[in-house]
Amino acid sequence: MGVRELDEAPARNRPLDTPLPPSTGAPEPNAIHAAVGRATGILMALVPCSADSARQILAGVAQSTGARVEDVADAALALHTDCDLPGSLTQALRRSIDATLTARPLRTSDSARGRGVRPEPRLLREHLSHFRAMRRRTFAALDDACLRSELENASYTLCVLMGERSTHLALQAAEELIAAHRLLLRSRPSGPDC
Repeated sequence: MGVRELDEAPARNRPLDTPLPPSTGAPEPNAIHAAVGRATGILMALVPCSADSARQILAGVAQSTGARVEDVADAALALHTDCDLPGSLTQALRRSIDATLTARPLRTSDSARGRGVRPEPRLLREHLSHFRAMRRRTFAALDDACLRSELENASYTLCVLMGERSTHLALQAAEELIAAHRLLLRSRPSGPDC
């Protein structure tokens, strides 16, 4: 059996005494895909942002530093585990995250944009609780693509509820609205006249 035939034959059908083809030293595509998936989950939970935005951050850092995407993914994992990789790749990733957060446009007031409908505070609190739980779970299980998908759905729903285009701005707006609602409830007089 030749090397090419080994590559094409499924692993379970190979005879046990047949050697595997020599490794080229390059990472397996599945390993790269898994590393990028973990890094995407980390960035989605850290920034917070959508999966597309997280992948754009990874690609941007790879392009600006000349590093491979899998190396940038390792740097994102290092951010999650609080260890630094040599070559200041983690610093480049941190700068990119900071630039992403500071480059976001300032929100205009609700009345200036004509947005008159606000979500019910109870519904918003429930969804924020779900969003935060998904962020924690994504951090805890970085290899789980289903959790990343659920976080993406929670991010999208939060953006729709708040009328924002970015998850970060939607999260800020939701927290401001909930805080304003709490202040309003505290400022109301309590008693039999109410």
